[in-house]
Amino acid sequence: MFILPLILLQAAEPASKVPPVQVYGVEDELADSMVTVTGRSLRSTAASLEQCIARHCPPKEDIASSMEHAENQLIAGQIEGARKTLIKARSRNKRYAENLPREVSGLLQFDADVASLLGMPDYGRIATFDSIDALKAGLPANDPSISAKRLEVADVFLRQGKYLTAVRMYDSVAKRAEESGWPELQGAAMFRSLRFYAMAASVDRAYRNESRSRYAALRETTDPAIKPMRDAALVLTAKLELLSRKDADVNAVMKGLADVKVASPILVYAPPFDLGKASSMSMVYVTPSISADQWVDFNYRITPEGAVDDVEIAAQAPHVKSWLVTKMQDSLVRRRYVPLDLPTGSSGMWRRERMMIVADTAPVTNTHLNIKAGPPSLMTMDLTSKVKATP
Repeated sequence: MFILPLILLQAAEPASKVPPVQVYGVEDELADSMVTVTGRSLRSTAASLEQCIARHCPPKEDIASSMEHAENQLIAGQIEGARKTLIKARSRNKRYAENLPREVSGLLQFDADVASLLGMPDYGRIATFDSIDALKAGLPANDPSISAKRLEVADVFLRQGKYLTAVRMYDSVAKRAEESGWPELQGAAMFRSLRFYAMAASVDRAYRNESRSRYAALRETTDPAIKPMRDAALVLTAKLELLSRKDADVNAVMKGLADVKVASPILVYAPPFDLGKASSMSMVYVTPSISADQWVDFNYRITPEGAVDDVEIAAQAPHVKSWLVTKMQDSLVRRRYVPLDLPTGSSGMWRRERMMIVADTAPVTNTHLNIKAGPPSLMTMDLTSKVKATP
């Protein structure tokens, strides 16, 4: 129902005893179709939430209605309104964590995500901790959901530059998952730590031995459930080659992945997105957010070979800069994905995605003011789960 966190790659379909670990994103296959928006209108979700609160609906229903409306507000570009909706829902429902650990945790994480992407990283980090506390309040200590949530906490640390803390958490989850027989979770944690060291090694030789060691450890696993992460490690090598070598031939590198076929899109290459010397921007995949007036929604088709075609603008903020729209569209057209495993004759897979500009801020001591605290980032939100296929 709700848009979920989007990282770079996707895990295997989880076994019944392990909760889904969201490592890739939505898996809707929209081959040979046009994309149309579905779902309830903003007015409808607002009315439902208002009625729910008025009749003192059960906490579980309150949380679901609040999150649905907040998501609709995000999609409509009402970022501040979405945060207000989530803050109020948090106030009403946080105390029910013992009885509704998963629901309350999801609400708190959504609040954290929106705050972080509004340029409030400290609040986002703390609220993410709150989301894991909610799980711990109502679930047994050995429930894999708690370990899965620790990966999200580690992701927050990594995004905020606390690399060693993040890696220690990834390694701790990997060890716990191996001991407990949660292979999907183990593979997800191993890949996350490998991805950090591989990226670091691409710019600093001091990290190369550790990167090679972690690559070998992941590739040497034998559990079938970890195979998607072993394949992801191969894709990562191609991605790093394209990132580190300015003269790399994209088509030649992609030929090395010709035998790798996936059911869901895995991004291999996205060209650098540069706004000039003072504002270099990198592609970052995160949970939903929008910049106040600098976002664009695109429909596009990923071909079976992994190229991007038929790019069109589906919606945009009223005052988005035209030159920024052009740069976003150009970046999207030049992406390359791992070849798709599709039926014979399929023209590809349709997607909808929001590209937006977000910059962190920091509070000024003894005031209610925030100041810019870093360069802006290009971020994306997968909206494919909010669309459907039509002939």
